[in-house]
Amino acid sequence: MKLTFNLTSSAEECVFLADANETRRQLEGYDGMELQVIDEPPEGLIDPHLVIGLHMTCIPCWYALWTGNEKALIDEFGDLATAEAYYGGLRRETLLDKFRRDLFYAKKFGAEYLVFHIAECNVLETYTENYSHTDEQICEACAEMLNILFAGQTDGPLLLLENLWHPGMNLRRPEITRDMLAAVRYPKKGIMLDTGHLMNANTALRSQEEAIPYIHSVLDAHKAAGFDLCEAIRGIHLNASISGELAERVKKDPPVLGGSYAERTSKMFFHVFDRDQHRPFTAPGVRELVQRIAPDYLTTEFITLSNDDRRAKNAEQLAALEPLPL
Repeated sequence: MKLTFNLTSSAEECVFLADANETRRQLEGYDGMELQVIDEPPEGLIDPHLVIGLHMTCIPCWYALWTGNEKALIDEFGDLATAEAYYGGLRRETLLDKFRRDLFYAKKFGAEYLVFHIAECNVLETYTENYSHTDEQICEACAEMLNILFAGQTDGPLLLLENLWHPGMNLRRPEITRDMLAAVRYPKKGIMLDTGHLMNANTALRSQEEAIPYIHSVLDAHKAAGFDLCEAIRGIHLNASISGELAERVKKDPPVLGGSYAERTSKMFFHVFDRDQHRPFTAPGVRELVQRIAPDYLTTEFITLSNDDRRAKNAEQLAALEPLPL
């Protein structure tokens, strides 16, 4: 099992890589990083040997663009010009090109695996969780997209499909998980289990201690349905998010959204960070949970504010896993 931590290429996050001593400090206990390319990284700053995984671009709301639904785009953005500015275009190729950029960097850095979100959610749905689309619709569109991106490829990085709590592959229904994985024709594939996202799928949870048996129950439900989820999970994003009480309160009284699309999304991201907390998962039993799944890759994925904050949270998570599962 290879151990990584999450990092983006934004200047404020990755600048420490220019300092060999700070890089060694950050990597203590880790084999490398799972990188998400946001800004163009300065040439030579990121050592390819440190990049074990690459997280592909995260676009929360994309289904209307992919399906060519102009009415839905106008409903979301206010007008097509705003939508075009947000995406950088209004064609399917606009989305595909964003992901092709990720494939370019995966090759450049020699990433062993890629992570792709299987989910869709617009701004209002972030608060209400009253969704416009079904799991089946989102998974079908994701499979179509991935099959175009990987057409004709039989070898390359491992493609890991990540669960969220929105429509798509949220792990609530074993048949959806099974069918989503089967629909991707690229042979080197598996699942990236995000433990915090799975916690967000159950708003009844009130503690990390309650989350441990819940995650086991999801694994058990898949096995009972004839799909070995542990075998399919090749990587884990290890983190905790106990925000069910917040989610239930906001659902009952969602905010009135006004202003420009940029203003609405800015406000929405504050809610997302409250909802999807990305904190160390330290409840008793977390080591045994990881041991049961036995992934090839384990990524501690946290929201951090500084080098010291990142190192402290990563160290806290490692301590909760000691002795590390093999």
